[in-house]
Amino acid sequence: MLALETLIAQRLREQGALAGWQVREGCQDTDRRGVPAVDVRMGGASVPQVRKPAATLQPEWAITLVVRRGPDAAQQLDAALVAAITSLHNWRPADAGGCGWTELQVANVLPADFADVALVGYQITFTTAAVFHGQP
Repeated sequence: MLALETLIAQRLREQGALAGWQVREGCQDTDRRGVPAVDVRMGGASVPQVRKPAATLQPEWAITLVVRRGPDAAQQLDAALVAAITSLHNWRPADAGGCGWTELQVANVLPADFADVALVGYQITFTTAAVFHGQP
């Protein structure tokens, strides 16, 4: 499942509207202080269906957008929200980790909390699903 992280981050890096934004992967060891930034990480997975010997897993991908508060913050976040949603919603990632994944679907958009009060942002959650085959 975590193989999707790089594919999602790469797709976001290709968006012209996010030029100048740091697009970071959750599993990467990188400096996370720079903004504006997009952070891509898996937030967990639900299991909507289990049928012997297979299980469908539905990971949730959190795309967190962060900027410094200021007169242009809302405009920056709005443009980034549009870019992320139009880039990822209904996009089907290439097979990754030996699984065929369904199209990403927007699940929700929520304010993001940061320890630094000078930062503001939003988290967009996307879901996708794949069937994992276990033992017969």
